[in-house]
Amino acid sequence: MYYQIMSIYRDDLIDILKMLMNIEKDLNLVRYSDTEKKIYYTIALKISKTGSCNISDVIQNSGLSRSTVYKTIKKFELDNIVKLDQSKSDKREFNLSFVTA
Repeated sequence: MYYQIMSIYRDDLIDILKMLMNIEKDLNLVRYSDTEKKIYYTIALKISKTGSCNISDVIQNSGLSRSTVYKTIKKFELDNIVKLDQSKSDKREFNLSFVTA
């Protein structure tokens, strides 16, 4: 019984991982490292929950260093995946959004 349940969970997990890999291909994220993908997903999750995301949100929610987050966001910006806009309320902060084709 135990092994049947574990087999079902294992199969479900494999299906979820396959779906994630397909999503990463569709979003053109395959070439990025796991850390860079974590930052991408952190931005996506924050935007989906609150409608907005800034760099401080990514640092806080990802648990990654400021340096790593900034370098990755700059990379995303150069690759035309993420757009940065200076915050109107706090000139030290930048809001993030995804570039749409």
